[in-house]
Amino acid sequence: MGSTSFTRAPELSAFFEAPACRYVVHRSFAYWQVERRAFGIIIWGRPDERDVDEICAAHEVGASPLFRGHTSLVDLRALESVDLLAFERLLAYLVKRRDVWSPNVSRQAVLHRGGFAHAAIIGMFQFLRPGHPVSFFDDAAAAYEAVGVSEARTELEALRVDLLGVPDVVRRVRSALQALAADAEPAEVARAMGMSTRSLQRRLAACGTSLSEERQRHIVRASERLLEGTELDLAAIAAHVGASSPSHLVTLFRAHHGVTPGEFRERRRASR
Repeated sequence: MGSTSFTRAPELSAFFEAPACRYVVHRSFAYWQVERRAFGIIIWGRPDERDVDEICAAHEVGASPLFRGHTSLVDLRALESVDLLAFERLLAYLVKRRDVWSPNVSRQAVLHRGGFAHAAIIGMFQFLRPGHPVSFFDDAAAAYEAVGVSEARTELEALRVDLLGVPDVVRRVRSALQALAADAEPAEVARAMGMSTRSLQRRLAACGTSLSEERQRHIVRASERLLEGTELDLAAIAAHVGASSPSHLVTLFRAHHGVTPGEFRERRRASR
């Protein structure tokens, strides 16, 4: 494969579309795909039981026969601690589905930085005894090479830095905006995060952003995907992503990209 260019997908179902480099972001992890030959997950913080359910859903993508023979990279470097109940939930899932997902994996690399939490996950692999080879690394370049995606390392490392530089509350807002309807009210976003609208706005302000700014970013990102991957006109795209009007979408695009949506579409397609 030549140069890589990762795009953010709205949901895991996008991984079954035409081969491409994609990633999807959840509260405590990002799951990525290099065409159909390699998958990986970047985990951070302290995932809880809800996070584990989402991680298991990502594993189900790799269990599809469509991706038989793929390689896998598990990046634990930003994992801070292990929640016992969440760990047991993940282990139970992996044991139950081991004979489904393991035959699809040709080889797997686990990238870690040492410490108790990382030792627990490494121990889990020893307990699981998967049917595919698993290697453990504390060197990123070696891990990427082991799963055959050295050419994607620069972009994936940049993605990792970008994700880890985002405060947790901002990351959660972005995930909520992806999951909710395009016209979701601020109160709905706050409710999805288990807090009041005022508390959410206050916490976002402390991070140098606001719900309005995050919604604008979300609209632009969602529009990018539709401009590049569909033939929808501007009015249809504006309605789909929650922009108040086509002219509003044009204004947002000029502010974020310095070009109109039409110019953005032409440039992306010309670069293919």
